[in-house]
Amino acid sequence: MSMTTSRDQSVHSNHSNASLIAIAWVFTLLASSLGDIAWFELAGMVPLWLLWVKIGLLSALILLSWFWKPIRALLPFFVMLLVITSLMRANTWLLDSSYWTAWQNQQSYSVVAMTAQSVEIGVALLLIGMLFLLRKHRQRFFLVSGDMNAKAEPVKWLGQKSSSPLWRFGLVFTLVVIVAQFFMFILPLSPTPDTLRHLMPLIPMILLLAAANGFTEEITLRAAPISTVYEVVGKTNAIWMAAILFGLSHYIGGIPSGVPGALITTFLGWFFGKCMMDSRGFFWPWLFHTLQDILPFTLMSLAAIS
Repeated sequence: MSMTTSRDQSVHSNHSNASLIAIAWVFTLLASSLGDIAWFELAGMVPLWLLWVKIGLLSALILLSWFWKPIRALLPFFVMLLVITSLMRANTWLLDSSYWTAWQNQQSYSVVAMTAQSVEIGVALLLIGMLFLLRKHRQRFFLVSGDMNAKAEPVKWLGQKSSSPLWRFGLVFTLVVIVAQFFMFILPLSPTPDTLRHLMPLIPMILLLAAANGFTEEITLRAAPISTVYEVVGKTNAIWMAAILFGLSHYIGGIPSGVPGALITTFLGWFFGKCMMDSRGFFWPWLFHTLQDILPFTLMSLAAIS
């Protein structure tokens, strides 16, 4: 009798977990840029009402999960999706506004780039405040250095059969990405010696922008979604959910953009999320992200001074 009851409870628990995972995935995709991409491809623009549909849907889910116990475990995740969606769209509106455009036309590239990055840092700080409300302690949303000697769990589809030091796995991965970036984006520009001389004074700013962008994106698109859902859906699902959000957000206007940009950044998002979960901290994903951002910011700087 007790064995039958225990087995029934296990089946019920597995069914509940599967349902929560499915619900989390469905609403991750609905809150992502997937709908924006579809409208952009069909009509050449993203309608404003689509944002309000997302906000209304997530708000309804928050209310439902507050009162309906079976999905209550996803309440923090739904709240975070709503906050991320709202803040990122507000950031986009500001940077695409006519006021911003008029202002930046009167400023140097350095001033514009630093100001835009400051706005994104503000978004990240607001999210950190929300994470403290939802998760209480910064260790629970990975705002700690983490295990510096962490092991990278094996990834069979990458041919990795055994665990290895995370720093080594991450460094090799990052070097491959940087070399690919150089041949894909920098080398085709064939910068002249004169252009490179003009670039030299911008190197400190490029490094600062890369570090700041690594911080903001690791908070916004890694720590925030992963920390609020991984205990419910598991580590692998949480990492890929965050990776999908990250990748799809690059499709329209990202660097890189389009289908290649979305695929590349989804893969990178998986890598950064894996580093965060394997180390249970912020340092390694932030460092690898920063190193990988140096060449894209160099590319933007080259375009500005060309």
